[in-house]
Amino acid sequence: MNKKKILWFSRHMMTLGQMVDLQNIFGAIEVKQISYPIKHAHEIKKNIEQSDVIALVAPLEIQKEFLELSNGKPVLFCRNQRDHNGPNGFRHGGWFRIKKIDCEFEPLTID
Repeated sequence: MNKKKILWFSRHMMTLGQMVDLQNIFGAIEVKQISYPIKHAHEIKKNIEQSDVIALVAPLEIQKEFLELSNGKPVLFCRNQRDHNGPNGFRHGGWFRIKKIDCEFEPLTID
C-alpha cells in the first residue's frame, strides 16, 4: 500500500484531528514536517517536489509561492476554530484545497 507523502509546513505539530481528517481524505499517509521559518517557498523546493500533498500554515504570499511550485499537487490549509477548551486553544475546522490565490496589495502611508 502506497502512503501519500504529506509535507506539513507549520511551526506547530499536526493535531490528531488534523491527521485523522487527512487520512479520511487520502488514505494512508506519511507526514514530514518542516517547522523552521523560511522567506520563500523555493528554499524547500526539493521537499515540495518529493511530496504528494502540501499542507501548510503560512502567510498568504508564501501560500501563493507553494501553489506555484506545487506542479498541480494539492496545496491545503486548515481552518481552525477558537475553542478555549480545545488543545492549544483551538479545534480543527476542516481542510481546504487552495485552487487560486490572486492578491493585490497597496502600501499604506501616514501623511
